[in-house]
This record gives sequence, C-alpha cells and structure tokens, in this order.
Amino acid sequence: MSLGLFIFVLVTGNVLRQVIGELANGRLSTPTLFELIGLISVSVIPYAMPLGMLTGVLIVLGRMSANNEIIAMKSAGMNLWRIVSPIFFVALLGVCISGYINCFWAPKAANQYKTILKSTFREAPTRLIVPKVVFKEFPGFAIYADSREGDALKNFWLWELNDQGLPARFTHAEEATIRFVESQNTFEQEDALEITLKNATTEERSRSNAADVTKSAIRFSSIGNAPISVSLGQILGDGTLPKERRKLKWFTITELMELREIGWRADPEKDEPEKVAEDRIKIQFQMQNYLTSAMSVFSLAILGIPLGIRVSRSETFVNIGIALGLALLFYLLTTFVSWIEDPAFRPDILVWLPNILYQVVGFILLYRAAKN
Repeated sequence: MSLGLFIFVLVTGNVLRQVIGELANGRLSTPTLFELIGLISVSVIPYAMPLGMLTGVLIVLGRMSANNEIIAMKSAGMNLWRIVSPIFFVALLGVCISGYINCFWAPKAANQYKTILKSTFREAPTRLIVPKVVFKEFPGFAIYADSREGDALKNFWLWELNDQGLPARFTHAEEATIRFVESQNTFEQEDALEITLKNATTEERSRSNAADVTKSAIRFSSIGNAPISVSLGQILGDGTLPKERRKLKWFTITELMELREIGWRADPEKDEPEKVAEDRIKIQFQMQNYLTSAMSVFSLAILGIPLGIRVSRSETFVNIGIALGLALLFYLLTTFVSWIEDPAFRPDILVWLPNILYQVVGFILLYRAAKN
C-alpha cells in the first residue's frame, strides 16, 4: 500500500510537470496520455520502492511495538532476528526487482516515452507550436503564431538565428502549414521540416552583425515551400540521437558496459587520457547509480526496523513523515556524491557510501534492540 501511494504521488507530479501541459495545448491525445502515464509509472518505481519499503516497515513495526506485540513475541521465545526475517526477505526481493527495473525497464521506458512523442508530433507537427508562445526548441530557429486553425498556423513568424542567438532572417506569413518529410538519404538520418507559407515576406540581415540594422537587406517576396532540415531527435532527445548526445540514464546497463569500451563523449583512440578517464568514470557512475538505487531498498529497510521498534508510534502519518525524512537524507547524500566530477576521487565508488552508512547504522541499532 505504501509503494502504491508513492507511485501515485510521483506519477502525478511527473504528469503535471511533463504531460498535462502537452494535453491542454492539444499536442497529445487522451489515449497517448494514458500510454505515457504507464511509461512514467515504470520509471518512478525505483524511486518509490525504497520509500514504500521504509514506510511499510515503520508502520507495521511501529504499530506492533505500540501494541506491545513485539514484547509478547519475545516472551514466547522468538528473538528479534526471527521476528524481522520476513522483512529481510521482502527487502532483498525488492532489491532484485528494483535492480532489474533500474538497469533495463526504466531506460527502455524513457526511450519509448520519447518515441511516442516523436510519432505523435510526426503525425501532426503543428501540435508543436502553441499559439501566442514563442517556440525555441528547433536549434537555430524561433517560431511564433497567433492562432491555429486545424493544420494551419495564422499570423506566422519565423526567425532564423545566428551563432549569437540574434535574428539574422525574419519571415512573416499570413498562414503556414508544417509537415515532416522522411529523409531519403540512407546515410543522413535526419528528417526535413517543411514549412509552406502563404503571402510571406522576408527580411535578411548580416549574419556576422545582425544587430546592425543599417546593413540589413530587406526583401519582399512570396514564398512557397521553405524546407528546413532539422533532426527530430534534437527536439525530443530520443534514441535516434548519436550516443554522445544521449543522456546516460537513457542507456541500459548492457549498453553502458559497451559504451565504457567505445567511449561516450570521448574517443579512447583519439582523445587525451584525462578526458577518456573522466568519460569512463561518468559511465561507471551511472552503472553504479542503477545498483545503489536498487540496494537502497534494503538499506532503508534495515534502518527502519530498529527505528520502528524504538519510536513505537501507531500513527500512520507520523511514520510516513519519518520515512520521508530518512529517504530525503539518503538522496541528499547521493546527490552530493554526484557533484564530484574529479575522477581522482572516484565518484563511482563513493556513490555506495549512503548505502554503507545506512546499513552500518541500521545493523548496530538492530543488534542493540535484539539484546534488550
């Protein structure tokens, strides 16, 4: 029940932050929304499982201790290790499940999430443009439209930006339609964004000094098709991107093991040894992060056992608050380690410190509780 509660909370937060705005803007259909919610649910299970395990332990043992059931079981000849052995079993089972999801399901769910968005936008690319909002997700371009009627964008503006981010070319049209055209080049895996303009005018400026309007060349002309080559992967960050432009959390642990040999953002055969070492440490850190996140289920459960017995509170909300505090401290420690970028300090090894700390403290407290 605790696991379900935290999955609901985390999924709701992610849906409100990532998906609901897309649905409200007309970018996503309702069936696609539910499919994305399912994928988000898979990705949050590794975060919800440690919280759910810890909360469940605190609620159960806190209530049992408050009702003197622990004392009664000890009086019947059962030691504390035998009493809590089912918790050890469930915690280890949770480690295995969480580890498998971390290493395989969660990265695949993240890639599938991006793929669904890509296919949705490919079918109706005008959904990308929200009326009265400047769209800047196409690299080197900015787009604006007053309204959208079906597949047509009204009072359409297109700014082509230079390297400094300044508009080097303005294009204005009464109406525009957008469609994606599949690349016919086997070696160039980029889609072409084709924009068809109606009653359009353009203004061009010097790309080297776009801010100097005295050097602008204003040209009025009617424009038909205006193809713009843009990679949809650049917008959505999906698995079609080159490996060096994909986030490490989008790779499964098998892919990370291969990536460690061929390099992520550094080439082992061409780049300097320091850069290659830093690149490899980042890959290894992500691999260890998958494993330590899974092990946190066991670590938090071990610490929760003596605390649940000692606190002796039957109030559910108080125990949930204690669980959130302990989990927050755990994730803060993990975050601090992730800030270490110097390979000499081996952040891929230091990431295990929160687990080690929680397990050591948990076993010491559990040993003392077993002696009483």
